[in-house]
Amino acid sequence: MQATTSPGIDPWRLEILTVRGGARTSGERSAISRDVERGLLLRLGPACYVERGSFLALDPEQQHIVRIRAAVAASPEPLDVSHWSAGVLLGHPVLRLRLRTVHVTIPEGRDLHRQGVTPHRHRLGEHEIVMVHGIRVTSIARTVTDIAGASSFEEGVMVCDRALLLGTSRALLEEAADAAGDRRAARRIAQVVAFGDPGGESAAESRYRVSSMRAGFEPPELQHRVLLRNGRDAWCDAWYRRSDVGVEVDGEQKYLDPGMAPEGAGMAVLAEKRREDDLRLQMRALIRPGWVQSGSPTLIRSMLAKVGMQPTRPRTAIEAYLERARVSRPRPTWRPSPR
Repeated sequence: MQATTSPGIDPWRLEILTVRGGARTSGERSAISRDVERGLLLRLGPACYVERGSFLALDPEQQHIVRIRAAVAASPEPLDVSHWSAGVLLGHPVLRLRLRTVHVTIPEGRDLHRQGVTPHRHRLGEHEIVMVHGIRVTSIARTVTDIAGASSFEEGVMVCDRALLLGTSRALLEEAADAAGDRRAARRIAQVVAFGDPGGESAAESRYRVSSMRAGFEPPELQHRVLLRNGRDAWCDAWYRRSDVGVEVDGEQKYLDPGMAPEGAGMAVLAEKRREDDLRLQMRALIRPGWVQSGSPTLIRSMLAKVGMQPTRPRTAIEAYLERARVSRPRPTWRPSPR
């Protein structure tokens, strides 16, 4: 997932040294080899090197951007960046285990064997390509369907929520899902698009909603507006209306990311504690699952049981969540966090 931004280093400007064909003299090649041996340069792939210290100072998402640039620079033919690599470039939440290689889409029948690059074979129309810093990248709608089709339901919901939150229409996502109808995962892709909710402002919140459904609870209302004692509005991540139980999905980013905690982690924790105290006065109970708990129906069931909530009988079906998603809207004051 996205973490703190490394100050002073732009992954789009970090120089990549390529050694391909006759692009370098023998002396330059020898100098690069010596710098690799001395630990000054890091090899990112075939004939691509980067300054080691600067690269290691980047967070994993920024490092992946550099790896994408290196793969594109080293390729003799244009690459169409897709799946989780496209997700990183488009601002979607991506699990870091997906960042081990650069993901690209190639036509059926074409082979691509290159270190650090994972090919996916699907049809890809030119209308499904956008340009990001001069790199060919699958569009937001196509990226959602690719990830939903190649990963778990939960991961698909994470990127679908973000696409809707950023303003992509559900109709456009449905068109992309229809176009993927010949894939083996077509049913899951369609369910992900129907389940997607623009009220899911973080990957952990998206995971929580999936876990809530799997645990058998009623669909919560996302971004529930609460009037605090000081007269200001607050937004609770989720709220179960019938039980009057709120949910604040906790993550480290709000405390550690300078963009979200400009006064430091300590002040961010204090401000969040005061906000939580006020929220608790406006509802019967409040739970605070973290990243791990948000992905576990068992743990969510246990946390809600402690505040007197039990799964519905009969268990709430997915259709109730799909209906809630269709009428959901983003929080009016939401703004993307700086990166």
